[in-house]
Amino acid sequence: MLRSIAAAILVVSVPAWAAQAAASFTGTDYSGRYECIGKDSHIGGFKGVVDMTLNAEQSTGKYGAYNFVLTLEDKSRYDGFAAGTSDSLAIYFAHTDPSLKDYGVGVAQVVSTPEGKVSFTKYYYGPEYSGGGHGMEHCVKS
Repeated sequence: MLRSIAAAILVVSVPAWAAQAAASFTGTDYSGRYECIGKDSHIGGFKGVVDMTLNAEQSTGKYGAYNFVLTLEDKSRYDGFAAGTSDSLAIYFAHTDPSLKDYGVGVAQVVSTPEGKVSFTKYYYGPEYSGGGHGMEHCVKS
């Protein structure tokens, strides 16, 4: 009998929570172009540009979803995505040539520069490229 009551409650309540509209995005939008400098455990110093765009359809409340593209000076391109809230971003990226196995994840802290520009500092880890590696990258919104 208890199972029957629990099942009835579940059946009746499912439409109520399933029909709720997703909350609109209320967080900080970090979309834009960022000039970056970094240091990688394999290639050493590098420069690049990050383009980040908000995916409004997948962003909700204080949580933002982003498309992420890093292009290095040598035209190497890394496509990815990020999820963020408040002052932090989690980032996945992968080189456009999958045979390189150059992909990884990063965590970034977002702050304002003394000049008031948005910036982030990212630590990243790539498990397979050249036996694994890591690096740091500092990016300032241009």
